[in-house]
Amino acid sequence: MPSTEFKEKYKISTIITWVVVIIAGAGLSFYLKNFLPVVVAISIVLMINPKWWTIIIMGFLYTAYLHSGWPLLASIVFSVVGKPKRWWPIPAGIAFALTEVFSFYLSERPIGITRGYTVMGSIATYLISPEHVNNVEYWGIYEPKVDWTIALILGTILGSFLSSKYSGEFKLFAVPQLWKQSKGPSVTKRWIYVFLAGIVMGFAARIAGGCVSGLLISGVIQLAPSGFIFMMSLWIGGVITSFLFYRTRTLAVKRESD
Repeated sequence: MPSTEFKEKYKISTIITWVVVIIAGAGLSFYLKNFLPVVVAISIVLMINPKWWTIIIMGFLYTAYLHSGWPLLASIVFSVVGKPKRWWPIPAGIAFALTEVFSFYLSERPIGITRGYTVMGSIATYLISPEHVNNVEYWGIYEPKVDWTIALILGTILGSFLSSKYSGEFKLFAVPQLWKQSKGPSVTKRWIYVFLAGIVMGFAARIAGGCVSGLLISGVIQLAPSGFIFMMSLWIGGVITSFLFYRTRTLAVKRESD
């Protein structure tokens, strides 16, 4: 067990780190004449050990910065419903459907996340060779500028981190347990597979014109036939791949009480 002296030193070093992050954000805000860096810095500090009141404070910060009441409302809702470690599919599905509805209402676009990565590629290509972007028709569809899809990617990452910390489920591990049982404990092998799978999924999403969020969820909610076809194909392909890849004969669904 850590000694009392060690705990005190850790607490002091943590507070010093928080102060440095906030001062750095304030300095960057002063330099850029924009309050966003200091708002982000304060958010980082509040997300390290989130409580219901720190989440509401973040809501206040972004409501003040964006001049919109939506961040505060979302923070209040999240502080109430974001505590469980597991959500059963029915309430999770209802929550996601409401998120999709709000996406149409606020951005007038359905949710779609892989487009953001394509936009990042467009921006990177533009920085390297602007002439190439202007001459390729594909890049004309995805303009090289930061848009709502990139914000969605960042929000998904930060929201997942905040949710896992708030519910007490946050863990760091390089190799999941199921992977260890099937493929072994090698971290290098795991990350090679992840990298190659990401390339295949990204390429497939661009060919199909959408990913799980953009084509399946957003497609089904609009009653698009392509969405339903993709849904069944994804389910069948996922089940078959799970049996073959993990070399298992059974699949189990378990509902956890906590």
